[in-house]
Amino acid sequence: ALSVPLSPAGSHSLRYFYTGLSDPGPGAPEFYRVGYVDETPIVWYDSVKQQNEPRAPWMRKADAEDPQYWEGQTQIARGWQQVFKANVKIAMDRYNQSGGVHILQVMYGCELGPDGSTRGFRQYGYDGHDFLSLDKERVSWVPAMRGAEITTQRWNADRSIAERRKIYLEQMCIECLQKHVRNGAQELDRKERPQVRVWDKKSNRVWTTLHCLVTGFYPREIEVKWVKNGQVTMQGMAAKEILPNHDGTYQIRASVDIDPQEEATYACHVDHSSLQESLSVLWGESESRRGGGSARLTFP
Repeated sequence: ALSVPLSPAGSHSLRYFYTGLSDPGPGAPEFYRVGYVDETPIVWYDSVKQQNEPRAPWMRKADAEDPQYWEGQTQIARGWQQVFKANVKIAMDRYNQSGGVHILQVMYGCELGPDGSTRGFRQYGYDGHDFLSLDKERVSWVPAMRGAEITTQRWNADRSIAERRKIYLEQMCIECLQKHVRNGAQELDRKERPQVRVWDKKSNRVWTTLHCLVTGFYPREIEVKWVKNGQVTMQGMAAKEILPNHDGTYQIRASVDIDPQEEATYACHVDHSSLQESLSVLWGESESRRGGGSARLTFP
């Protein structure tokens, strides 16, 4: 799978993902395209409906500015659908593959930092592995796996291919991102405060595992850690990845093993841009140490 660049706090990003499949199965799309501003989906196209559609309410502003906008974007997406269909076959031939499901992916986009700095990226993947990428500074393509050398050599032989991608990422992409951020400011800049739940579970005769679930927060950037005696950040903490909720907010869970016989206090510590100060939720000592499986849910 393509690795998604992480954005620092206060920045905004515009990213597009294109996916083509060799044999998707009945009713499934052979090709689909989705665009995001930050973590918010803004557009969707697939080869079943073959219509480019807005996914964020504020994207409808494009209709008033240009009545032909969505039809034009649909035609562009249909063109990419044909390109991907041909390129999946080329990749399969390159690897001597005659059957099965094979996936070609492209991810590209740009980022605008809070200090005005910009960043751009374009990556290709095949069957879940990085295939090749654009080195924007050197204006050249870099292979990431065997079989990408032929494409790399051909594209690097014509420098204009990389130059066009570089110009898009540094100029047009940033302009589009700024426009989307202006139109979607009410949604993109909103802040939702996290809810925190703490509970425990005995893992064996010696150790107890403390769990901290933080959910309902937006934007995505957050720091969650377990703290011992109010000062020491605990080592060996397992923090799972940040996951989306159905309402557009996010959740994350952090767990740590402790010796319940040790005289100490434990708290789940949360830092998020929606909070004026850090939030700490203590593990309920009395019920937990009696094996009651205590839990505490905080709605700040």
